[in-house]
Amino acid sequence: MNQPIEVVRAFYAAVAQGDVPGVVALFHPQLEWTEAEGFPYYSGTWTQAQEVVEKLLVPLMRDWDNFSAKPDDFIVEGQRVVSLGHYRGVSKATGKTMCAPFAHVWNVADEKLKRFNMYTDTLLVDRALRAGA
Repeated sequence: MNQPIEVVRAFYAAVAQGDVPGVVALFHPQLEWTEAEGFPYYSGTWTQAQEVVEKLLVPLMRDWDNFSAKPDDFIVEGQRVVSLGHYRGVSKATGKTMCAPFAHVWNVADEKLKRFNMYTDTLLVDRALRAGA
């Protein structure tokens, strides 16, 4: 798996399969993971794989049915990969469906995911989670 795009694609495949150990195995020891500010699970930049699991993956499984993050396109420049796609899911609290476009910017080092920045329409996600929205 020596191409950065292969590492990123492996991440999405592991997420789709619910393979948390597979996701964690892809993280670089010097991880920098930042969700979009305003995203329900944003809390700054995480630097440990366990933070991503506890602050993102566990809450996603808790709060959503059929949650998915599916890339539609990739732009690759050296060790940087930009993926464009959509989040989809059904809020367990409200029953509302959500579809929000995303852009993920990945930096790969040593065949591991070193940096992640997420950009999405956080309002669409928030509206699905809120009963009155």
